[in-house]
Parts: sequence; structure tokens; C-alpha cells
Amino acid sequence: MIDPAAPDELATLADVASEAGVSTATVSRALSGSRPVSPDTLKRVRAAAARLGYRHNAVASALRSNRTQSVGIVLPRYATVFLSALIESVTESLDAQGIGTLLRYVAPDGADHDERVADLLDRRVDGLIVCPPTIEASGHAQRLSHGLPIVQVGRFLDPDTPSAVSLDETTSAGLLASHLARTGTRRIITIGLDPDAPADATRIRSVEDACAARGIAPGAVVYRGSDLLAGVTAAEELWDAVALGETLVCANDDVATGVVTVLRARGVRVPDDVQIASLLQLYPDAQGTPLTSLRHPWRQMGAEAVEMLEHAQRSRVAARRRTALSADLVVGASTRPIQEES
Repeated sequence: MIDPAAPDELATLADVASEAGVSTATVSRALSGSRPVSPDTLKRVRAAAARLGYRHNAVASALRSNRTQSVGIVLPRYATVFLSALIESVTESLDAQGIGTLLRYVAPDGADHDERVADLLDRRVDGLIVCPPTIEASGHAQRLSHGLPIVQVGRFLDPDTPSAVSLDETTSAGLLASHLARTGTRRIITIGLDPDAPADATRIRSVEDACAARGIAPGAVVYRGSDLLAGVTAAEELWDAVALGETLVCANDDVATGVVTVLRARGVRVPDDVQIASLLQLYPDAQGTPLTSLRHPWRQMGAEAVEMLEHAQRSRVAARRRTALSADLVVGASTRPIQEES
């Protein structure tokens, strides 16, 4: 409630400029985000505005510029845990420019994806960063955007998507395959990837090709789902048929944890008898047996996506660039020590 006894003298844009030691035009650019300013200048302007109690009128600015200084982010609901680095990277980069974010989660099957994207478009966001849960959702997002700057992140990408940041599957698979070759792996069994799903089939092929190039034979592909229970189910079927020298390559940490749990309950020693590796690290700080896994570059992906949007907004031309970044190999206790070459 406004206090009628409070002074009605409000700070102006000129007051903030004087306090920060910059021009009124610079203050306007800094607070509206209409044009980029240096991080140091932005910090000084914001500090001056805070000291003087100045509040930028974002609504009025949006009406004048036809921009809302906001970016919409669309993520699959199941990915919240391991995509936190992506969210932090995007929001930090945008916040440094005075741009807000609107976050929407969608169902893993993408059933409500179009609705969530349309909601953000109705709110007149200036751009979209989308991590689609399916390839179909990726194509829909591109068509719904109607020329609005949009960058898609992840592996479920429509082939015609012009602006995207994804994982370098070949390089990432090569990192894991090189490690497995040096730990004595002779054959791999892949668990938790669906060979009938295009994105999974690409990952399976990348892993098998990388292993084959290093003298490791590809074995069966077992798909019972891609969660913890799927790992348990697959391991119950395989545990007594796995041979020494084989490594079970799992879709993610959940699948790998399910596999490890069953093998140990059955008396199979990990990694002495069987090695386990994960293609997607979900829980960097998880307790228990550290898994050998691929840590995807979510933070770098977020920064790259924001840079693509910035370029599109500055040039007023839709970004047309596809970038693939490699994962990092995190070596844990689920694989054996590297064998010394004789």
C-alpha cells in the first residue's frame, strides 16, 4: 500500500546517469537491454539505480520498443535434474543483459509441447531456447515460431532445424571407447537405448563404431526402457551370461545403477568381473559407487544457445548455425584401472 505521507520526488533516468557517471542513453540501453553494454557499465548502472530507488518501467519500454526483454525456455519435465546446469547458464547469461526468462516444462512424450510453446509466443517473448523431448516436437517448435529467433538444444532435433546446439556424438563416444579399450574390454553390450528411435539409434551407432575402431566388438543391444527399473530388468536377464572382458554400456546413470545393483546382488563383481559405463551422467554428486560416465556440456550448450539468440536479435536475421560440443569422460569405480601397455 502506498504511503501518502511518503515524498513524491522520484529518481529519474538523468539522476541514475549522474550517479553512475554515464550518459542517459547508456542508462536507457543498460536497463532496457535494447543494446548491449559492458558488464562493468551494467553493474554500475544497476547499483546506481538501486541506491536511488529508481525502477525501470519494463511495460512502458516494451510498448515503445515492441520487445519484452524476455526469452522463453522449454524443457522436458524428466530432465530437470541433469539440465540444471543448462538452466543456470542460460539464466545467468540473460540476466547479465537485463533479460528475463520464462520457463515451461513439458511432458516426456511431448503431448503438451506445442501448447507450452504457444503460451510463450502469446506472451511475446523475444526468443526461444527449446530442449525438445522428441524429434517431432523439435519440428513443431520450429514451425510455430514463425521467424522468431529460436535455438534448440539436445539430441532430439529435427533435421531441418537451422539453429541448434547438440552433443558431438562421435567425439564423445570415442573418449569412452578409448578408455574401455585400455581397461581390457573386448566386447560391449548396450543397455537402455532404443534401436528403433532415431536419436537412440544414432548414439548406438556412434558407440559401436568408436569401439570397433579400437578393436572392441559390438554385442547385443538390450532395451527394456531407460530408467532405473529398466536397468534392473535388463540385468536380471543378462547377469549369468555376461563374460569376463565385456562392458555393459548403459544409456544413463539410472540404467547403470539398476544394472550394478542386480549384478552385485547376484555375486558378480563390478568392475572385476564386469565393467559398467554410462553414456549420460545424471547425478554428478551422487553417493555410492562412482560410475564411469560421460558428462554432457550443458553449461557450454546454454551459453552457446544464448549467443546464437543474441546474434539473431542484433542482426535481425534468424541464426543459422548448428554446433556440436563434446562430453567429458568422468572415470569412476565401475571400470577397471587402465592396463599398462607392454
